[in-house]
Amino acid sequence: MRGRGVRALPPAWLLGALGGVFALQVAVTLARPVSTYRLLALDAGGAALGLTAASFALPPIVLGVVFGRWTERHHPGAMLAGGLTLTALSTLALLSRQQVPVIAAATTMLGVGHMAGVIGGQSIMAQAHSSVPRLTRFGVFTTSSSLGQVVGPILGGFIVSSSGEPTVGTTSTALWVAALLVTVGILPALIALRTTIRPSTQRVGRAQRIWVLLRIRGMRSALLTSFSAKGASDLLLVYMPVLGVAIGLSSREVGVLLGISSAGAMVARASTPLLVRRASALRLTSRATVVSALCVLGLPATDRLVVLVPLCVVLGYALGLTQTTTMAWVVDLVDDTSRGSALGLRVATNRLGQAVVVAAAGLVAGALGVASAFVMLGSVMLVTAVAGARSDHPGSAGHPPGL
Repeated sequence: MRGRGVRALPPAWLLGALGGVFALQVAVTLARPVSTYRLLALDAGGAALGLTAASFALPPIVLGVVFGRWTERHHPGAMLAGGLTLTALSTLALLSRQQVPVIAAATTMLGVGHMAGVIGGQSIMAQAHSSVPRLTRFGVFTTSSSLGQVVGPILGGFIVSSSGEPTVGTTSTALWVAALLVTVGILPALIALRTTIRPSTQRVGRAQRIWVLLRIRGMRSALLTSFSAKGASDLLLVYMPVLGVAIGLSSREVGVLLGISSAGAMVARASTPLLVRRASALRLTSRATVVSALCVLGLPATDRLVVLVPLCVVLGYALGLTQTTTMAWVVDLVDDTSRGSALGLRVATNRLGQAVVVAAAGLVAGALGVASAFVMLGSVMLVTAVAGARSDHPGSAGHPPGL
């Protein structure tokens, strides 16, 4: 017998997928800033920091679409569980040695594992046979991701600051915690394998080629907005610890700033379905990008927490606005059997943004100081916002259907 209360409960596969994604994001957003502190403890320079951070994004640029296409022919829950497993192994690899090349190699593996988990989770939301509307599924997915991104940096910051200045020892403790958390997350991810995949989303023929996807009207606008926001999020995650050292913030204070930024993103992602009823996705994203750019430019201009806290809240909220809409946007632009490919292309584009922005930031910071990296990104984001706003006119490709 099924009462109304039982029917109202979220399906087990959805809870499992959200639990796995939450654990993945906690572990990765804990490990990445902690890895920065580990490199600083090893006296790595700005260029090494930038190139190591960029190694997180480089392989997924090539593998993103490949993984997305895999989910069109197989159950995406397996991709989610596999991504969590690889993330656990790469976190352990970060612990194994204290040389910069080894940390870079482990960071590369961490990027592949994170990408696999994200694409697997997104594809479950896009392809599930469920009465829960797809935009709602994307909304709870990104909210769960954001919650993990709140917990990870704060937890890492408190662990690393437990003995005062960050050391190799305290970073090792934090990485052990990350490895444990992501390992625990494999169990709920396996529950997500109970998802019933909508038959119309399963591809049996040849996948659409990348350049065909890129020529779809609106696709490039969607990818551009996602590229910009993800590059900014990654710069914040990787270089906020460096900026904190430069302006005299403790690792705990940096962790809190990163956490409240992610909290702002979580609120934004939860409210996105309401906001898109009042403005087109492109217009909303263009405006949010302008706000983000101004906040990024403001971060290195002060060392006062009373100013940095609201800046990070607003920055997180503005960046978070783009995530749910761009996922739903790219999926709505393609046929049912190409949803995994579209989501994989979006993730690959995001990783390209991460690689380019973080590597460039490392080179600029090494030559001109860490503040210049934030100025560079803020300027790029303003240009991106202008380009997006020019596309926002009646009949343009900037208005995704179905939102």
